[in-house]
This record gives sequence, structure tokens and C-alpha cells, in this order.
Amino acid sequence: MKKEVVIIAGANGSGKTTFARNFSSHIPFSFINADEIAFSISPHNVDESKIIAGKSFFKQIETMINEEKNFIIESTLSGRSLLNWIKKIRVNGYFIKIIYVFLENPQMCIERIKERVLKGGHFIPDEDVIRRFDRSVNNFWFQYKNNVDEWYLFYNSMNTFVELSFGIDDIYFVYDKTLFEKFFRIIKENNYGSR
Repeated sequence: MKKEVVIIAGANGSGKTTFARNFSSHIPFSFINADEIAFSISPHNVDESKIIAGKSFFKQIETMINEEKNFIIESTLSGRSLLNWIKKIRVNGYFIKIIYVFLENPQMCIERIKERVLKGGHFIPDEDVIRRFDRSVNNFWFQYKNNVDEWYLFYNSMNTFVELSFGIDDIYFVYDKTLFEKFFRIIKENNYGSR
């Protein structure tokens, strides 16, 4: 039986959790989300439980690998610690794909988070959203997409998620040129290639 891991990624507020919940409702994979672990530990102060949640997140990944189960991970990709786990997952014979969800700037993400909080979701400070936004896009494009078997790029419009590109390493197909240019403008504006 094929073993598979799906990493659903994007900046805070990009809509990745909504995408992940919809996606996981159609396939029988376990869903691991560090933010939700932190929220369950300390609903009123997610930052307070980040370290414990992070340890639990990686422990759950290890359990899934040991039990040879298919699973979904949610991540901002704002750090690179997941790269080591991707190598470990691949060594254990898993097929890995990344689905990256984006909005065109951190201010849009901040506005989405405000809406989420009004509905009972967890808050993330604006400065964290801004800092992680650049890292997230940069790490996805220059690090993570080249360390998995295939990747998909989605834009989160107001009403639906639009798939705009599919790729393997640096070879990719563009389905929506306008949206892809919007994504690539983020990379160019931040001069990511030189980092």
C-alpha cells in the first residue's frame, strides 16, 4: 500500500486550516496541526504553549511514521526544521506532496485572522504574521518544494481556493497565469533569490 504525507502550508491567516479541514474530510488521513495543539493546551494564550505544542507535533509525526500511517501536516513553513523530518519521512518510503495556499500580502492575512478571532479562532500577533509571511513564501519556493515529490500552489480568493500551479522540483505547469504572476511578484519584490 502506498504511504503518503500531505503538507498543507501557507502563511498565518492564508486559509490553510480551512483548506486542510476540507481536504481531510475527503481522505482518511490523520491531521496534525501544531497551532490547534497549542490552542487546545492554552486557548487564551497560544504563545504560552508553543514549545509544548511543537514537541507534541513532532512526536505525533514520529508515531505516524512508526505505525506507517498516512497523515496530513499543517505548517507555515516559516522555519526549516520540517526539512529534516521530510528527509526522515522519505527514508521511510512515503510519497510527500505540499499544497501551498497564499494571499498576496501579510495585511490580507491579518484581516483574515481578525475575522477568525471573531468566530472563536485563535489570535496571532500582527508582527508575527508579518515576519513569518516573507519566510513562509521564501522557504516554500526555494527550500521545501524541491524536497518533496510534488507540489501544488493555490490562491485563497474570498469564495474559493483556486489551483494555479502544479510542479515537481523546478519543473511546473501554470493553470492561471494572472494568479501565478501575483505569487511570483511577492518573490521578486522581496528579492528572495539573494537570501
